[in-house]
Amino acid sequence: MKRIILIAGICLVSLVGIQAQQTTAKTAPTLDQKVDKMMKTLTATCNLTPDQVTKARPIVTETIKAHMANKQQYGSDKDKLKSANKATLAAENAKMNAILNADQQEKLADFEKQRQAAAQKKQAGGNPQ
Repeated sequence: MKRIILIAGICLVSLVGIQAQQTTAKTAPTLDQKVDKMMKTLTATCNLTPDQVTKARPIVTETIKAHMANKQQYGSDKDKLKSANKATLAAENAKMNAILNADQQEKLADFEKQRQAAAQKKQAGGNPQ
């Protein structure tokens, strides 16, 4: 009887150890998921109207595609990647400012400053929140 309990205990401990070692693979978000996330953020931050959402979606999609292309092209050279992404964001901002009113443009600029500050804090090793 003691042997059966001992064997069952060993099996249970082994199964728990095996289960703990198994991890689920994290998949990268798709283009549509990235666009949806950014559109939700922009809509909430800038209080976009439905018409503005319709006009902004292609701009955001184009920007995300450009970021992905930049990452593929300059993935190993961080300085070139950073400058290419800055140029992409500048182009996006110019297009977005054409469809936003002055109050929304100010809200977008404040949001981008907060994002940059969080990114710098994260890069410095701090917690972004």
